[in-house]
Amino acid sequence: MDLPLPFHPPLGPPTPDRDRVHSELIARTTDGCFVTDARGCFVAADDTLARLLGHNLRDLIGRHTTDFVHAGSRGLLRRQIERIASSDRRNYRLELMHRDGSVIPTLISTITLYNEADGTVSGSAGFITDLRAVEALAAPHEAELRAILDNLQDTYYRTDASGRLLRLSPSIQQLLGYRPDELIGTLAADLYVGGHATRDAFMNALAASGGRLHGYEYSLRHKDGREVWLSTNANYLRDADGKPVGVEGTSRDISATRRQHSQLQLAATVFSESRDAILITDGERRVISVNRAYTGLTGYAAEEVIGTEATLIDPGHHAPGFLDALLNELAHTDHWNGEAWNRRRNGAIFPQWLSISTVRDDDQRILHYVAMLSDLTDRKAAEERAEFLARHDLLTRLPNRFLLRDRAEQAFAHAVRAETRVALLLLDLDHFKHINDSLGHPAGDALLQTFADRLRSTTRDTDTVSRQGGDEFLVLLTDIRDSDDIAPIVEKIMHTLARPCALAGQEMSLSCSVGLAVYPEDGTDFDTLIRNADAAMYNAKEAGRNTFRFYSQQMNEDAVHRLDIQNRLRRALERNEFVLHYQPLIDLGNNAVVGAEALIRWNCPELGMQPPGVFIPVAEDSGLIVEIGEWVLREACRQARAWQDAGHRDLVLAVNLSPLQFARGNLVETVRLALADSGANPALIELEITENVLVKDTEQVLATVRQLHAMGLRLAIDDFGTGYSSLAYLRRFAVEKLKIDQSFVRDLPTDPDAGAIVRAVIQMAKSLKIAVLAEGVETADIAHDLRLLGCDYAQGYYFGRPMPAAAFADQLPPPR
Repeated sequence: MDLPLPFHPPLGPPTPDRDRVHSELIARTTDGCFVTDARGCFVAADDTLARLLGHNLRDLIGRHTTDFVHAGSRGLLRRQIERIASSDRRNYRLELMHRDGSVIPTLISTITLYNEADGTVSGSAGFITDLRAVEALAAPHEAELRAILDNLQDTYYRTDASGRLLRLSPSIQQLLGYRPDELIGTLAADLYVGGHATRDAFMNALAASGGRLHGYEYSLRHKDGREVWLSTNANYLRDADGKPVGVEGTSRDISATRRQHSQLQLAATVFSESRDAILITDGERRVISVNRAYTGLTGYAAEEVIGTEATLIDPGHHAPGFLDALLNELAHTDHWNGEAWNRRRNGAIFPQWLSISTVRDDDQRILHYVAMLSDLTDRKAAEERAEFLARHDLLTRLPNRFLLRDRAEQAFAHAVRAETRVALLLLDLDHFKHINDSLGHPAGDALLQTFADRLRSTTRDTDTVSRQGGDEFLVLLTDIRDSDDIAPIVEKIMHTLARPCALAGQEMSLSCSVGLAVYPEDGTDFDTLIRNADAAMYNAKEAGRNTFRFYSQQMNEDAVHRLDIQNRLRRALERNEFVLHYQPLIDLGNNAVVGAEALIRWNCPELGMQPPGVFIPVAEDSGLIVEIGEWVLREACRQARAWQDAGHRDLVLAVNLSPLQFARGNLVETVRLALADSGANPALIELEITENVLVKDTEQVLATVRQLHAMGLRLAIDDFGTGYSSLAYLRRFAVEKLKIDQSFVRDLPTDPDAGAIVRAVIQMAKSLKIAVLAEGVETADIAHDLRLLGCDYAQGYYFGRPMPAAAFADQLPPPR
């Protein structure tokens, strides 16, 4: 037991205080109690100790403690006396000598005492426990017990009535990290994780069970500090009168078993509560268990599948060899995961994400297969809808221009192989604006739908009908053997479109102006072909409408004009004729200006200030856009730094990048130099790219994007919804912002389909934690609708037109 002394008794000449200390010490113990000086001579003792030694109390005081110790233990006692100054507490076994010469086995527990004046060691105080009663019980079997303890895997322990450890088997070192001699004489309670309270609970349980316990579990603290869980069998040690004088027992480490049990409980909970369906088979693929989610997913109850061979895919909905490839990979890697088709109990086919793992024993024999199934039905539907929205016009359900481009490029490649032609028709409804204004937008939408249906009905399955936007449509005619075959097809289309139709209670006749361009005569790429078809369509309008025109050489005036623009652009770079205007970017939450988009203008001395629509297409076609883009980037970074220096340290500046800048391969170096030369904060520079950039040369583009991210720049997708809106690309390229194309934003108040697209984009972006900016906001109603939909940012004429840097700066609040 611990000494009940909250003080350090001084030694020296007898004083009333010293006598009081000694009296209190003696009164508070039932064991033999003593106090010695630093030499080891008795200063005080109690009657219990005197009786134990067979002496009068006065015979002890002043005599050296070694006078009362058996000769074989005197060396040990001297060493303990020498340790008084270096060890505050000591516990050791000692054989004392009775006055009649008999040997008394005892347990000594001492603490060091100090002088109050100077803190020097003054002696020690301690207790002596008589071990004869305990050892008498074990004496008849001592030799046998020692042999057993030395070879016992479980740990044997014995304590006295006060809970001090009297004996431990050698295995205690493996169990708790202590040698037996380190613990003998200490309180067992000091080892319990819960201390005395836990030890008391054990002793109460032992008493309640009549002095014998089996399988009692508790935890002790290892020497290295970790918790060790034990299972113990224990019983009382009793004297001749049946009175408990101690406890003995054996303990076994069950830490691993408890961890395993805990892990099994956790696994069982995960298995039962998992939202993913889980199926477990034996090594022969016979089902042995399924969870509730599996029943919910497939419709099969557990009793219907347990014992049957596992069926995880529907073979009829996969390519030949799919199952063999799955099993082969599983056999070689012990794992397979991927998308697969499965069949529910009611026969319905559904897409799933399937993950299968093999469980083997130590000899690599297969024990189990564990399969996890997730229903992809909703996700697939959302992806298909998003893909459809990105590649089709919602009003007419026709392919949009971007899907048409893809099909046109395929048609061009086929035409080269088959030595045929491809015709591109651009159709513009005559007087559509007048109909829309007079009868209203719903009537105009109905007219466009009728026009689309008639176009579909008059073209072949191999042809493609597309809505360009507004009242313009495109038709791609493939497998044209002779150019003379085109005119009759166009006449048939125009005749079908001209049939009267009922609209808003009136009978209307439709007409259109059509421009045609033929591959390869009028262009060998989609952009050239559509540009020439557009020129031909305007020629048809000038000819009086309701007619068609082929692209001809007379239309080369436009080409001459474009060449003139191209030459002027080269000189403009040399003469520094470009300027940047800045359009505000607005936080819809508080209407604050949070940034600007840098938009280029061309201040041509001969032509005046030119908007980008005049020269950017020419710059793209000629490749000059790369040099112009580099200038824009440098100038934007310079202006960003100027605004930062003026105190606008949170102002984001968005800069458009051309696909050609990605293709040339030096974009990263260009950006690095622009940042280095200007000193602009890269975190405030936002690079805008179109969706189509991300789907070409993906690995090269991905590498470029990652380098730009590493430099601290932001990435935004411009004109989102008009290209390949793939969720996979958004995740892979770590996009920070989506800019919804103005074609959707402009029709938001009047077109439910436009609202559906905007809503879908915002919801998708929110789920991916991507910010959303709406372009082309021209009215307060549109801004209001965008706020209700949860759009983050906006730009457009309603908030501010593009303006020079000085004018933009005037709109900013004073810097903080």
